[in-house]
Amino acid sequence: MPAPQLLLDQFPVEIIFNVFSYLSASDILRSFHDFSRYLRQCIRSYDQFKVNFKSISKRDFDFIWHVLRPDQILTLTFSDDEETPGQIDYFFTLFPAFDQTFTRLEHLQLHNPDKLSHWPQLKCLHTLTVDFKRWPRYSFDYEQLKQFENNLINIFRIPTLQTLTVNNELLNIDCNFHVLPVAEQLHQFKVLIRSIDLLPTIFNSTPNIHRLNLILKSRSIENDCISHFDAPQSLTHLTIRVAYGLCEEIKKIIEACKSLTHLNIHVERFQKDIDQWTDGNWWERVIEEKLCKLKVFCLKIDVPDWFDKILLQQRLAGFQTEFWENLSSFTIEIKPYDETAATISKQRIVSIHLPIAETSNKPLPDFPNVETLRLENKDDLSRHYIVSDIAELKQSINGLSRLKHLQLDKLCSITPSVLNELLSIAPQLTRLTISSAKDDINQLIQSTYLQIRWLDMKQEYVFSKFRAKFCSAFPNLQHLLNCRVYTEEDLAILVENFKHLQSITVHNVTYYYDSDEEFEQWLTKHTPLRDFTFKLIHPRLVHLWIGNR
Repeated sequence: MPAPQLLLDQFPVEIIFNVFSYLSASDILRSFHDFSRYLRQCIRSYDQFKVNFKSISKRDFDFIWHVLRPDQILTLTFSDDEETPGQIDYFFTLFPAFDQTFTRLEHLQLHNPDKLSHWPQLKCLHTLTVDFKRWPRYSFDYEQLKQFENNLINIFRIPTLQTLTVNNELLNIDCNFHVLPVAEQLHQFKVLIRSIDLLPTIFNSTPNIHRLNLILKSRSIENDCISHFDAPQSLTHLTIRVAYGLCEEIKKIIEACKSLTHLNIHVERFQKDIDQWTDGNWWERVIEEKLCKLKVFCLKIDVPDWFDKILLQQRLAGFQTEFWENLSSFTIEIKPYDETAATISKQRIVSIHLPIAETSNKPLPDFPNVETLRLENKDDLSRHYIVSDIAELKQSINGLSRLKHLQLDKLCSITPSVLNELLSIAPQLTRLTISSAKDDINQLIQSTYLQIRWLDMKQEYVFSKFRAKFCSAFPNLQHLLNCRVYTEEDLAILVENFKHLQSITVHNVTYYYDSDEEFEQWLTKHTPLRDFTFKLIHPRLVHLWIGNR
């Protein structure tokens, strides 16, 4: 008797491919690979996969490359953070001839591109995003700086590259644009510059640029930049975020870009000439004189709260003339910059000092973007404080919808019931840091919290008695994916008992490793791990990415 045909197996391949186009590679393989033979054939035939390796387990990472071929990948996004340490290095051990195997790759995003030496051989790559991180201070030697320059040169030599985003805002060295070759194919470019004197060099390297997105952090304190330069006539769209800069610098940029049809400027609050930035008459003179083709102008200004409100109204009156009315599209946003509100809005980490004093009738602070909540006992250092009522936290803070990480200091804990209530109002809370080895902490970990996927045992010296209690809680912690420990003994215990762990951070307070080889030898000798990658951040800190066991 023939097996019944599944409904999805009756769909034509075009419909299946259309469904695939809305999903990532991980979602496709997890949902359809084991569903039927027909869908596995569709997966083998599909050649427009989007692969994102952020927060992926090493098991899923390996499974993707077990099933997919490099020539099926159109979009590739790497990660190399605490959850996926050593991912990029490991990838290039699997595909040493990356440029020759990923022949259809069109979009690529990665961190410091030290491993790609043959960029020009990527024949289909048209969109590249490079996230540069800060360099350790000890790494500023000539060879590494030269390698950094060579990477930029090779990127500009990619023959098909049309869109380049260089996220160098966190980079603590300057990009040497003077060494760049001419990239006639490059149409869109985003980068941070610290002097507009670099723009002539950038324009010489991008003669056919259409869209330029600049972050300006100028070091100029006076109008000491170059007198005149010209942008390519192809440049029609310009976006500038002025973190630090002078009005005269923006004026010179505008004067150089005579073919602009779209201009978008965001002036942040760190400006000394804020009165000129808000002067509509000044903007009118600059634009009317030089930008005769301009159709769309968007201006956003963060005005500090100390700025004179009457003077502000006088300046803004200059934006109510006939010139601005006749512009095809004009938008101005004057945003009063409240220092306190801005700090709260941007704040990702909030600390609550326990016990909480009696509150007044003042409204509770609302931290809409807080991701980490620290509970600290600052009152009685001889007593371990336990939060036994969720109301103690609710009377201190509003808005925990984005909370991801709860940290308990050495003299603080919460009861299991409070943690469960907190999890119910913070659906993104998945990480818990425990800094104490008290008995109440043992009570906390004896309960099961399926939402918690990351546990930090931030206890530098764990007594053997507590370690035994911690081990007894393993059945309740089997769902954990990530852990942070402070001794080799705890690392060995985790590896032995937690079968689903994806990553471990080891901050060893009793020993340091002189090299990658020394840590790898210790790991293979004292644990059953064989499928792993790791990154030695410094001699006492190791990030470990675990595969199949």
